Amino acid sequence: MTAIMIWVVLVLAGIFAVLRFSGLLAVMLDAGDPPQFIFDASSQLPETQNYFISCPDGLAPGNRRQMTSPQFDTSIAALSKAFVATAPDHAMKLVNGSAGAQNLQFLARSTVFQFPDWVALKLMPVPDGAGVTFCLFAQSVYGRDDLGKNEKRTRAWLADVRRKLVSP
Repeated sequence: MTAIMIWVVLVLAGIFAVLRFSGLLAVMLDAGDPPQFIFDASSQLPETQNYFISCPDGLAPGNRRQMTSPQFDTSIAALSKAFVATAPDHAMKLVNGSAGAQNLQFLARSTVFQFPDWVALKLMPVPDGAGVTFCLFAQSVYGRDDLGKNEKRTRAWLADVRRKLVSP
């Protein structure tokens, strides 16, 4: 009986390995269309807890799943290039926009199971001052809760962007 159980586990592990490392798992977990979130204080938030928002004060609905976006003393093009350059380090692929653009959309996938998350990024000048800031909306495609993954990825990505801007 033990030998049969070991055989079953090995077969299942082999199937998972083939699906995961051949890229079939990512194909099977369709990302669908990106969410069309509007960055505004009166925007309707998703009912599920599978998202994270980062915006300057006054541009996002207030809730616990958000942070205030920092300001950067650089151009929109330079900040955009820094976001695009550091995205692959966080398992994100640019799907809409290009380095230097104001509006970017990324598709992120979890490391093991390849679950898709959409990340929308809008770069803008600081409303009352010099510099550049951004609005970001990250949402998981599957599940009702992201277990904080979108927030963790956003904060880590932002730290890398800061480092990239300091030492290009």
